Amino acid sequence: MTAARGDGPRVDLGPAPTQEDLAEVYDVCVVGSGASGALTAWALAGAGLSVAVVEQGGHVVDGVSYDDLLADSEAAWVRQENGTWGKIGYPWTTCNVGGGTLFYGGAFFRNRPVDFDAETALGAAELPLRWPFGYDELEPYYAAVEQLLGVAGEPGADPTLPPSSRPYPLPPVARSAEGALLAEGASALGWSPFATPLALNTRGHLGRPACEADAPCICRKCPIGAKGDALRFLDPALRRGARLFAGLKAVRLRTAGRAATALECARVDTGARYEVRAHRFVVCANAVQSAALLLRSTGDRYPMGLGNTGDLVGRGLCFKLSEYVVGYRYNGGPGESATMGLGPFSTCAVTDLYEDPAAPGGLGGLLYEARPERPFRLRASEQLVRVEALVADEPQPGNRVRLGPGTDAHGVPDVLMDYQAHPRDLARLEHVLGQAERALSAAGCTVAVREPSGWALGSSHLHGTCRMGDDPATSVTTTDGRLHDADNVYVGDGAVLPFPGGVNPTLTIQAVALRTAHRLLRDVYGADTSRLNLEPRYATTSATAETA
Repeated sequence: MTAARGDGPRVDLGPAPTQEDLAEVYDVCVVGSGASGALTAWALAGAGLSVAVVEQGGHVVDGVSYDDLLADSEAAWVRQENGTWGKIGYPWTTCNVGGGTLFYGGAFFRNRPVDFDAETALGAAELPLRWPFGYDELEPYYAAVEQLLGVAGEPGADPTLPPSSRPYPLPPVARSAEGALLAEGASALGWSPFATPLALNTRGHLGRPACEADAPCICRKCPIGAKGDALRFLDPALRRGARLFAGLKAVRLRTAGRAATALECARVDTGARYEVRAHRFVVCANAVQSAALLLRSTGDRYPMGLGNTGDLVGRGLCFKLSEYVVGYRYNGGPGESATMGLGPFSTCAVTDLYEDPAAPGGLGGLLYEARPERPFRLRASEQLVRVEALVADEPQPGNRVRLGPGTDAHGVPDVLMDYQAHPRDLARLEHVLGQAERALSAAGCTVAVREPSGWALGSSHLHGTCRMGDDPATSVTTTDGRLHDADNVYVGDGAVLPFPGGVNPTLTIQAVALRTAHRLLRDVYGADTSRLNLEPRYATTSATAETA
């Protein structure tokens, strides 16, 4: 069965669940198969638990692009520039098995230590900016994910990070001509450019081949599996016995007392309803979709939605602010034209501006080479570089996910993303963009053109709607990801981040997901998770423990 819009199938939904599938009560149901959901399923299935993974999208058909999938994904209501509402927002990176990792460039940065307590730079805010733990707590999980996926990087080269407990498993990507241009300008200003850490095989790793660099890496599924997408976790999870149900939209969690008992789903092509039963549920649908699912999960005990006793589910929505600057340099003289933009997404990054006293609030952001999704032709006498500026946004209670005014074809309420950027965050972005233009000028670029990213509509950087913390008055989940007001429901994606940080989020989201999975295994199933091995074999006291 396929689902499509336009001139052909985009995804393969696979078969609908059978009566036998639905008769089982799984140890854990994981909602979502993207960056965090796939890793969570891998960790839990590796411990011997029975795991069901529910995914709204289908398996991506070969040759389908990011633009194709985004066009087929459900839109969300957003506030437009003229103040009216339009259903034009992007509450996904993409909706498919493996999520947006199939199409990302693989930029794999760690959050900086300041991101775990941004109040040291920005001061107190309406919602606490401080994480319930610091960088040192997450560092072993960062290192474990880097080893598992095979991250290519330059050890010790990032001037804003403490030393890692383990070196990168793969050598860094070779610097491109575009990256060299950014590095030249950054060095001229006294900065320390370094190789962008990428979830990309610069040589064969764990049975997967090296990148062939024959096409732009961004916005397409790697045809040879050289990119560190979520399938690297999902495929072995399925081999270990996890069940994947694609094409099922998570409608609501059904509850009895303080526990969820089943996930009600709708088949996206037929609207048929199914219930997946489990002893525990880990919601990894992304920060927008996870919040919407909890808000839809109303009941006698949860009139405002599961986890929403304190009216915090959906609040603190963060998109991260970004914009591109394209620099042009003419070197003079004749020369044959050549194709530029093939291969890895980014080869050069600059973090010297991350904690910048000159930036509004003293917190700057990231600059890095970001190749476009299509190659381009240039003469040998010309050079271009596209640089992305990225800054974190302050979580605000008024920035939130809500249920929208309408429903989809199967009667499920729309999603609404109510977001307005903090003026100081806009000023911070402008500051970092100005520094990018300085670097391009220092590299000899005579023209610098800004290119909008559309960040205000959502898409790939979604955080903060189910904040974790010790205080139920300011957070939705505990430090370990369990809802404060439910006994067996966890949130394992970017929704739990109290402050998003100013770098690409995938590594941080996966590190937090691995930590949450370990806590669940340790505290509920008695697993020994004291070691973060590449191929963990957890010893559990009971793989079928009932809900406490």
